[in-house]
Amino acid sequence: MAFRAPDYSRFAGPRSRAPAWWPIWRMTFRRGWNSVWVKRFTLLGLAIGLGTTVLLYGVQQVLPEWRELLEAAGEGSGQGEVLRFDAGAYLVLLRLFLYPVLLPLAVLLGYDLIAGDLRSNALESYFCRPVTPWTYVLGRTGALLSYLMLATLAPLLWIWIFDLSTAPEGHFETIRRVPFGLSASLLLTGVTLSLLIQALTTLTRSGTWTALALAGLFLGSEFFANMFASINQEPDFRILAFFENLDAVANGFMGFPDETAGRPGFEACVAFQAGVSLLSLAYLLRRVKRSALVG
Repeated sequence: MAFRAPDYSRFAGPRSRAPAWWPIWRMTFRRGWNSVWVKRFTLLGLAIGLGTTVLLYGVQQVLPEWRELLEAAGEGSGQGEVLRFDAGAYLVLLRLFLYPVLLPLAVLLGYDLIAGDLRSNALESYFCRPVTPWTYVLGRTGALLSYLMLATLAPLLWIWIFDLSTAPEGHFETIRRVPFGLSASLLLTGVTLSLLIQALTTLTRSGTWTALALAGLFLGSEFFANMFASINQEPDFRILAFFENLDAVANGFMGFPDETAGRPGFEACVAFQAGVSLLSLAYLLRRVKRSALVG
């Protein structure tokens, strides 16, 4: 049934110059901060970043030559490996933020954004204002993505800045790719997860069922990836394996493409995540339009 208010009249006062998606972003961001677990995971990401820099500072004060000692330890191990705090170390840190922080935070905040409005039939109250389905989805997704980047990308870039400011001359050449690699991999993964989770919640409309569906999707993707790859003798089918896909994207953007036989290619994994994002976005826009009786 369409939303009607007999005493409704068009607002005639001064209008804000802010874009239409901004109030939705701000409201969603505040809603996320009111969640205890969202706040905890966000602070956990920031705490990991701060703790890492404090550790680096302490080591720098006690052993100013710790970088040279680390390389010497690698050379003396007899395996021919050189140990450095370079882009490879940031790849390890990236995984530390990706799995324990970004994934749970995306589920905790994303599962009830659009689904809550669908359950309460609140969409028409949005669209009686100068808000379109596109700006609505943009505001919701933008706020979710802001939390994900605040808890992961921001502390990682802070570690990079601190490392660069305390490193000897010439260290920049070994870590100059790191900001781009961190930003590209986390943004692509964050956008994909944000849109996918919101699209899935419009089907379930339940936090419990969404969590179960995501767990089944993530765990079952490995089985189906192996099955299709073995049937077709094509390793790129392993882009369907969720965690392997995330690893391949992170490795590629950080400058360490995995060329091991049987592993999916970096370009294929990026294309797959981009495709999932576009399909999820198209479905969300269609779902919002139909549920709000718009268009």
